[in-house]
Amino acid sequence: MQGEYHRLSKPTLAIMSLTNGKRIPVTVPKGAVVKVVNGPLDGTRLGYLEWDGETIMMFTAYVRERGGAHWAGVSRITIFSAAVF
Repeated sequence: MQGEYHRLSKPTLAIMSLTNGKRIPVTVPKGAVVKVVNGPLDGTRLGYLEWDGETIMMFTAYVRERGGAHWAGVSRITIFSAAVF
């Protein structure tokens, strides 16, 4: 579903579009977190995901098979602050 985050369990092939319109293959590493930009993740079509600040295309079957951990909404981020005296 749109807005879900998935942590990949294996390195996975994706396609990235460059600013000049050229598309190149990239490998998203094991452990990377991707966000579903459009969905649902049904069928075998290419879906748009966000990874490392870039929009990529990946087969939805890959996300279902390799995107073990998933959650909706914003991932939890812990912010530490230090007081300076």
